[in-house]
Amino acid sequence: MNSLYFDYAVLGSGIAGLTFALEAAAKGKVLLISKTNLSETNTAYAQGGIAAVLSAVDSFEQHVQDTLTAGAGLCDEHAVQWMVARAPQSIKWLQQQGIHFDSEPDATIALGLEGGHCQHRIAHVKDHTGLSIQQALSKAAQQHPNITILEHHMGIELLTQRAYQETICYGLRVLDLEKSTYRAVLAKAVVLATGGSGQVYQHTTNPTIATSDGLAMAYRAGAAIKNMEFFQFHPTALYNPASKETFLISEALRGAGAELVLPDGTAFMHLYHEQGSLAPRDIVARAVYEQMHVHNSPCLYLDATRLPAGHLQKQFPFIYSKCKSIGIDATVELIPVIPAAHYQCGGIQTDLQGQTTITGLYAVGEVACTGVHGANRLASNSLLEGVVFGRAAAAHAALHAKQRFTCFKSIVYSLPDTCSDACVSEIKTEVQSLMWEYAGIVRTTEGLTIAKTKLAELNYKLEQCGTFSAAVQELQNMLTTSSLILEACLTRTQSIGGHYLAPDSAKLEPELPENISAVCL
Repeated sequence: MNSLYFDYAVLGSGIAGLTFALEAAAKGKVLLISKTNLSETNTAYAQGGIAAVLSAVDSFEQHVQDTLTAGAGLCDEHAVQWMVARAPQSIKWLQQQGIHFDSEPDATIALGLEGGHCQHRIAHVKDHTGLSIQQALSKAAQQHPNITILEHHMGIELLTQRAYQETICYGLRVLDLEKSTYRAVLAKAVVLATGGSGQVYQHTTNPTIATSDGLAMAYRAGAAIKNMEFFQFHPTALYNPASKETFLISEALRGAGAELVLPDGTAFMHLYHEQGSLAPRDIVARAVYEQMHVHNSPCLYLDATRLPAGHLQKQFPFIYSKCKSIGIDATVELIPVIPAAHYQCGGIQTDLQGQTTITGLYAVGEVACTGVHGANRLASNSLLEGVVFGRAAAAHAALHAKQRFTCFKSIVYSLPDTCSDACVSEIKTEVQSLMWEYAGIVRTTEGLTIAKTKLAELNYKLEQCGTFSAAVQELQNMLTTSSLILEACLTRTQSIGGHYLAPDSAKLEPELPENISAVCL
């Protein structure tokens, strides 16, 4: 990196960050910062697809209504309408970047069905849509002369100042994870595209890098944070106790006809919702969680044996191969599944152009709270959000971003690393277990209060571990975000969407109520 000065500094290399970088590169110099390799992002693990109205039988009104219904009435309807209207053009833009969506014999895009959708509107690339998008956009970024890529670097602090009663962001400090040095990067616009916070939970579909870095940085800088109580839990992650990694079993498999069943093979989701296994994710996740406890089973099952011969291998090759690798032939055997933390519906508050409450700071993708998800995200709206708001933010920054810094001497600082890895690992495990037990799929006010006290103890424990390191910074970010989640949960006193609050007198592992529909709040 020859210069510390860029027009745009983008932290995060998933679909939202890459989209912003590629669009902004037409107007200036872009620094794209990746925590590990360019390809290791939440996007790369997204299987299902991207939602858009692409057929004559569908309409914007239907897509909007499905999104509002899934969001339990807490979406910003204008933001939803704005995103849905731009979805078809977003698909065309992705095709222009080299993404080849699955197609029908007449060359039109093949459209899948997922939970909460009343129409087939999911454009996909088999069961590895996110990976295909990640690869195509990464290649485009690597080839663009105006984009500088910085891998194995982690953002640790936003550079801000107060001026005329507003906070202005003019850059950030980044940590070189290979050399344990850090330096400042200055930019006209700083863009946070760091994804979600799944690692705060014991079970998550998110990769290990999803430690809430961008959100915690923004919070410490004074940016407004919103809706952190709404964390979406995916109902079907592969249950594999022999592995610490959690593999997602895409909702698209249920859209193709697979059915959730009890250990004895009995279907049950029709008892909870008229859409059965394709009900909104919060309802399905709670139902699976509940039935696991009712039947004292470590998992439930997904029955894909009913799919037509060869369909599983052709349309879901990643899922089929993963199951095969652990000794399950999903064409004739049930797939064991459990719920897992999947998507952060809240985040850094932004407007439709990705602007945060700090001048010069943008947030796009899962780290942002644009208002389109409300209390529960509709399936396959996440990749869509990344493209739509990534492009909008780039267009806005190109017109309005301006230099807000003065030149200063470049200094690279070395960091002492005396922190105990064992200490950090121990606290991280405690945080994840704490959040899963008390702020997971089913919560109580009593449990959340207990968790708040214990989290404060873990914060103090971290302070005793040693000096600064990358691991300590990640853990501090997780603790910050966990605290935000707990506070938001305690503030929201009624169950809605992804926030399900059981009575304090109820067990944290609830029994099946007499009126099953009660869990569908």
